[in-house]
Amino acid sequence: MKRLTVLVVMMALLVAGGASADTDGMPVFRASADVVKVSAAPAAVSAAAGERVAFDINLDITKKWHLYAHGDSNFIGVDLVPAEGFPLESFTAEYPHGHEGVFFGEKVVMIEGKEPIKASAVVPAGLAKGEHVLKFSVTAQACDDKTCLAPADIPVSVKLTVK
Repeated sequence: MKRLTVLVVMMALLVAGGASADTDGMPVFRASADVVKVSAAPAAVSAAAGERVAFDINLDITKKWHLYAHGDSNFIGVDLVPAEGFPLESFTAEYPHGHEGVFFGEKVVMIEGKEPIKASAVVPAGLAKGEHVLKFSVTAQACDDKTCLAPADIPVSVKLTVK
């Protein structure tokens, strides 16, 4: 029942907090992508078949907003998902730990400011030499102390050169 109450409150906040009026008075809904920027560092990597490549997916969360840590059981936690057809193997992601907080009476782990997701994967033996684009989506829901924005799947990519 407690989760249902939290869900109902969150939906109300999404509608109330995520909307503002444009110049015609029509509601304009904001999404988490408006306050969360993602980038890859380095933006390009190179490796031979069998090698593991490592890179960071950097989260840049606007001041006064926060995300929920990966695996949060009450709210939508940040997640890094390789796109369909991802050509590498043994993908791993190490998420920021964040800090404990309380949101609507629920204990949560929050991420604020600039934080990296540390990712890596192995180049398989059969992958053709040359350039490949590794595409990802960062799932995030941004909230401040009063509202939550609609969740977003924010695209980010890394260029891989297979030697």
